[in-house]
Amino acid sequence: MRSRWVWAMVCAMMLGGWAVVRAEDKPAAAESTEKKADSEKKADASKVKVVQPWSKLTSLSDEQKTKIKEIHAKALDEEKAIKEKENADIMALLTDDQKKELKSMQEKETAEKKTKTAAKKDAPAEEPKSD
Repeated sequence: MRSRWVWAMVCAMMLGGWAVVRAEDKPAAAESTEKKADSEKKADASKVKVVQPWSKLTSLSDEQKTKIKEIHAKALDEEKAIKEKENADIMALLTDDQKKELKSMQEKETAEKKTKTAAKKDAPAEEPKSD
Protein backbone atom coordinates (compact mmCIF):
# COMPACT_ATOMS: atom_id res chain seq x y z
CA MET A 1 0.00 0.00 0.00
CA ARG A 2 2.80 2.34 0.89
CA SER A 3 4.62 1.68 -2.39
CA ARG A 4 1.51 2.69 -4.35
CA TRP A 5 1.40 5.95 -2.44
CA VAL A 6 5.09 6.57 -3.18
CA TRP A 7 4.58 5.79 -6.87
CA ALA A 8 1.55 8.06 -6.98
CA MET A 9 3.56 10.90 -5.44
CA VAL A 10 6.47 10.34 -7.85
CA CYS A 11 4.11 10.37 -10.83
CA ALA A 12 2.36 13.49 -9.54
CA MET A 13 5.69 15.26 -9.06
CA MET A 14 6.88 14.29 -12.53
CA LEU A 15 3.61 15.42 -14.07
CA GLY A 16 3.79 18.71 -12.15
CA GLY A 17 7.41 19.23 -13.19
CA TRP A 18 6.59 18.52 -16.79
CA ALA A 19 3.70 21.02 -16.68
CA VAL A 20 5.96 23.74 -15.23
CA VAL A 21 8.69 23.15 -17.80
CA ARG A 22 6.14 23.02 -20.59
CA ALA A 23 4.51 26.26 -19.43
CA GLU A 24 7.86 28.06 -19.45
CA ASP A 25 8.58 27.04 -23.03
CA LYS A 26 7.23 29.50 -25.54
CA PRO A 27 6.04 27.81 -28.68
CA ALA A 28 7.66 29.01 -31.85
CA ALA A 29 4.26 30.12 -33.11
CA ALA A 30 3.75 32.35 -30.08
CA GLU A 31 7.16 33.95 -30.56
CA SER A 32 6.50 34.59 -34.23
CA THR A 33 3.06 35.99 -33.36
CA GLU A 34 4.66 38.41 -30.89
CA LYS A 35 7.25 39.47 -33.46
CA LYS A 36 4.52 39.90 -36.05
CA ALA A 37 2.45 42.02 -33.64
CA ASP A 38 5.49 44.21 -32.92
CA SER A 39 6.20 44.69 -36.61
CA GLU A 40 2.52 45.46 -37.28
CA LYS A 41 2.56 48.02 -34.48
CA LYS A 42 5.59 49.68 -36.02
CA ALA A 43 3.94 49.53 -39.45
CA ASP A 44 0.79 51.10 -38.02
CA ALA A 45 2.90 53.82 -36.44
CA SER A 46 4.55 54.51 -39.79
CA LYS A 47 1.11 55.03 -41.38
CA VAL A 48 0.15 57.52 -38.67
CA LYS A 49 1.18 61.12 -39.07
CA VAL A 50 2.50 63.30 -36.31
CA VAL A 51 -0.55 65.40 -35.54
CA GLN A 52 -0.95 68.90 -34.20
CA PRO A 53 0.25 70.43 -31.96
CA TRP A 54 3.31 68.17 -32.08
CA SER A 55 3.67 68.41 -35.86
CA LYS A 56 4.32 72.14 -35.47
CA LEU A 57 7.37 71.56 -33.27
CA THR A 58 10.41 72.07 -35.45
CA SER A 59 12.93 70.67 -32.96
CA LEU A 60 11.58 67.09 -32.75
CA SER A 61 14.15 64.39 -33.36
CA ASP A 62 13.35 61.40 -35.57
CA GLU A 63 13.21 59.21 -32.46
CA GLN A 64 10.70 61.55 -30.83
CA LYS A 65 8.59 61.61 -33.99
CA THR A 66 8.62 57.82 -34.12
CA LYS A 67 7.62 57.54 -30.46
CA ILE A 68 4.84 60.10 -30.92
CA LYS A 69 3.55 58.13 -33.90
CA GLU A 70 3.59 54.89 -31.87
CA ILE A 71 1.76 56.53 -28.96
CA HIS A 72 -0.82 58.05 -31.32
CA ALA A 73 -1.32 54.73 -33.15
CA LYS A 74 -1.82 52.96 -29.82
CA ALA A 75 -4.35 55.60 -28.75
CA LEU A 76 -6.22 55.20 -32.03
CA ASP A 77 -6.33 51.41 -31.56
CA GLU A 78 -7.63 51.83 -28.02
CA GLU A 79 -10.25 54.31 -29.23
CA LYS A 80 -11.37 51.85 -31.89
CA ALA A 81 -11.61 49.03 -29.34
CA ILE A 82 -13.67 51.21 -26.99
CA LYS A 83 -16.07 52.15 -29.80
CA GLU A 84 -16.41 48.50 -30.86
CA LYS A 85 -17.13 47.44 -27.27
CA GLU A 86 -19.67 50.25 -26.87
CA ASN A 87 -21.38 49.19 -30.09
CA ALA A 88 -21.44 45.53 -29.06
CA ASP A 89 -22.82 46.35 -25.60
CA ILE A 90 -25.57 48.56 -27.04
CA MET A 91 -26.44 46.02 -29.74
CA ALA A 92 -26.84 43.41 -26.99
CA LEU A 93 -29.51 45.62 -25.40
CA LEU A 94 -31.56 46.12 -28.55
CA THR A 95 -34.47 43.94 -29.61
CA ASP A 96 -34.47 42.27 -33.02
CA ASP A 97 -36.90 44.89 -34.35
CA GLN A 98 -34.66 47.70 -33.10
CA LYS A 99 -31.64 46.06 -34.74
CA LYS A 100 -33.52 45.86 -38.04
CA GLU A 101 -34.56 49.51 -37.73
CA LEU A 102 -30.97 50.53 -37.01
CA LYS A 103 -29.66 48.54 -39.97
CA SER A 104 -32.24 50.17 -42.23
CA MET A 105 -31.23 53.65 -41.01
CA GLN A 106 -27.54 52.89 -41.55
CA GLU A 107 -28.18 51.59 -45.08
CA LYS A 108 -30.19 54.73 -45.87
CA GLU A 109 -27.36 56.97 -44.59
CA THR A 110 -24.80 55.02 -46.64
CA ALA A 111 -26.92 55.39 -49.78
CA GLU A 112 -27.30 59.14 -49.17
CA LYS A 113 -23.53 59.54 -48.75
CA LYS A 114 -22.92 57.67 -52.01
CA THR A 115 -25.44 59.89 -53.79
CA LYS A 116 -23.79 63.06 -52.45
CA THR A 117 -20.32 61.79 -53.39
CA ALA A 118 -21.48 60.91 -56.90
CA ALA A 119 -23.15 64.33 -57.26
CA LYS A 120 -19.92 66.08 -56.27
CA LYS A 121 -17.92 64.08 -58.81
CA ASP A 122 -20.44 64.76 -61.59
CA ALA A 123 -20.71 68.49 -60.86
CA PRO A 124 -18.46 70.57 -63.11
CA ALA A 125 -15.63 72.31 -61.35
CA GLU A 126 -16.26 76.00 -60.85
CA GLU A 127 -14.05 78.21 -62.92
CA PRO A 128 -12.26 80.93 -61.03
CA LYS A 129 -13.70 84.36 -61.60
CA SER A 130 -11.44 86.78 -63.40
CA ASP A 131 -11.67 90.43 -62.40
